[in-house]
Formats: sequence, C-alpha cells, structure tokens
Amino acid sequence: MKKPAQNFFPKIIPAILETDFSEVEKKLEILAGAGDISLIQIDLADGKLVDGKTFLEPEKLEKFTNQYFELDLMVEDPLVFVKKAIPNVCKVCAHIESEHVAEFLAAARELGYVAGVAINPDTSLATLDSIVDKAEFVQFLGIHPGGQGRHFISSVLGKIADFKRRYPKIPVQVDGGVNDQNIMQLLQLGVNSVVIGSAIVRSKNPHEEYLKLQTMTAQTQNKISENINSLSDVKVKKIAFLGGAAWQPTDQPYKDAFEVAKVLAENGYGIVNGGGPGVMEAATKGAHAAGTRALAITYHPNKPKRHYEGVGKENDFDEEILTLDYFDRTKVMLQNTDVHIVFKGSIGTLSEFGMTWVSSWIHEPNSKPIVLYGEFWNDILNALQKGMLIEPEERDILKVCCTPQEVLEFVEGL
Repeated sequence: MKKPAQNFFPKIIPAILETDFSEVEKKLEILAGAGDISLIQIDLADGKLVDGKTFLEPEKLEKFTNQYFELDLMVEDPLVFVKKAIPNVCKVCAHIESEHVAEFLAAARELGYVAGVAINPDTSLATLDSIVDKAEFVQFLGIHPGGQGRHFISSVLGKIADFKRRYPKIPVQVDGGVNDQNIMQLLQLGVNSVVIGSAIVRSKNPHEEYLKLQTMTAQTQNKISENINSLSDVKVKKIAFLGGAAWQPTDQPYKDAFEVAKVLAENGYGIVNGGGPGVMEAATKGAHAAGTRALAITYHPNKPKRHYEGVGKENDFDEEILTLDYFDRTKVMLQNTDVHIVFKGSIGTLSEFGMTWVSSWIHEPNSKPIVLYGEFWNDILNALQKGMLIEPEERDILKVCCTPQEVLEFVEGL
C-alpha cells in the first residue's frame, strides 16, 4: 500500500541490478551504510525485453522491513508482477515497450502502488501519448537498459525537454548513466528524481559518493532559487537585450549593444541576455566593462542545431538559468525583466520582437517598455502599419532610440 508520509520522488534513488538475490542483499548492506536513503530501485529483467537477466522474486524484499522499494520491471509482461501487493514496495514501473502496459498500470494502482511507465532512448515520445494519462510518472532511460555502468545518451536530454513542455505536471525521473557530470543538468531541466546505480554502489566509498551527489542536488536547487530570486529583485530594473547572434565585435550592432549595456550597467541597471554570441555577447561584455555582472537565460539543445546559435563561447556571463527550449528561453527572459531592448538581427530577433510586442499589448496598461534601437526601425514600423492591421495605440508602446544616452534617459524616465 502507499505510505502517505513517503516521498515517492526523492532527488536521488539508488538502484540495484543483480542476477542473484544474495548479491542484492550485499548491495543493500552497502547502501544501508551510505546514508538515510528513503527509496531504492530494484531492477528486474527477464532476458526477453532487454539484454541480461536478474532475479525475479521481488517478494523476497519483504524481509527488509525498514526500507521502501520501487521496482523497475524490464520484463516482457509486467502484469505478472502485480498480482499481489508487497508491503514495502510503494512504486512500480513498466516499460512502454512491454506487453499489457495499460492493464499493468491499472492493476498496479489498484494495489496501491505509484505506477509509472519507462521509455527507452530510441523509442519515440509519441508512443507515450495513448498511455501517459494513466501513468503517475514517466522514467526516461539514459542508457540502453539491461546493465549498469553504461554511458549516458545525450539525445535523451532533448526528449526530456520535449516531454516537460508537453506534460509539465507529470513527474519525471531518469535512470541510467547518471553521475556527477550530468546530474545538475538533469535537475535544471526539471527532472524530479535521478536513479543512480553503479556510480554509488560500485564506488570506493558509497557513503561519500551518495553524500556528494546529495550535496550537488541541494546546490543545484539553491542555485536555481537564487537566480530566480535575483531576476525578481525589484530594487534593480533588469534590461533584456535582444538581437542578432551573427554580429561580430567589428559590426555596428555589436558595438551599439556593448555601449548601451555599459551605460545602463554603470547607472545601476541589471543586464540580461540569452547567453549566445552577437548582441547577447556584447551585452555581457558591456556589463563587465562597467564592473557589473550579467545574467544569461539559456537553452542547451541535446545536439547542435544548424540554425540555432546555442551558447556563445565568448559570452562569459556570470549567472545562468537553463530553460527547456528556444521559446521557453525567450518567455522566461521576457517575463522576468523590466525593459526590453531590440537591436538589429534576423528572424530570431523578429520572433523575440513579436513576442514582447504582443505580450506588452495584451497586458496594457501594465505593459513592459520596449526600446527599438536604430533609426531603421521607423521604416519597419511604417511598413507594418501600412501593410498590416497595426493600430496607432499598438505602435505607441514602442520607443525608437538611436544613442545609448537616449536609451538611458528613456529608462530613467519610466
């Protein structure tokens, strides 16, 4: 039965995958000395669904009356394992590639288990669409299942981000390949729990390794909270810099962004950008020239995108908030800054300009000021007003500025 006081999604869930139950007992003894562990995952594999086979008698876990477990059922037919509740098992998971998954989820929940579904690295997210409303969590496999000690598959990061965007309320955990090199990135993506096997139980000092990972998760959560709090600091107006990523230090838009950021930072304003090259890099450099810090709202794709600049190597921002995708990056930046300055750019800049313009209009009279930097914007606005249904009041919430001093005077007058 479910234990009302039990935390079903602790940040770290140690895992055990063994052929013989005697080895499971040895690993449990190791973990007993590793710290106060609220939940341990036991992997069960029948040799049919995945490579490798483990012991298949989870009822033997009943003897460990002071420990709660979850079962990762890497088996062809998970229904076999939900005929009877095991008192100290509170959570179970079947793989979407198994048989009778919907029936398994229903039977597991009937027994009082927290019931979830796992998905392999190569399986399409679309396979979850028909089943996800019946699951209480989703477990992403970071490796091809069936063994411990394998390397994390980086493309899984993108799948997690896509899933979090589509189903933000469903808890997510990641199993396989998690270690101190990637745990912070997973937590910053919004993963609720990480399942860690060999990195703990095969380490020279499991207690020390577990405590290190616990500390890292706490630091990650604190860092996220601190960054969000810094964005919400009402004592300092935060200025979002939007513009082209292709500009080089010798290009005029780069020089303009640098000078505007420098002047604003010198006068006590916070500088925020998307962490990329071009105008974003120039904003950071301008803040540093003024002796202040810069905050970046970033998106790290799971693999390079041909038409997305990513994080700039020369953009040496001081603080970072990771987001799920390109649009999430823009949304978080626009929602948590006070003034938006748009420099010359390409279609990415146009999308950012459109998002801030319509958002400000929707929230008018509490709209956020928008500065368009450069005389060329008047030609663009005139063309839009002539060719589209742009009302004069919609244009009035925009301010075209052509010098850093003009920007400063406008911001100071708000």
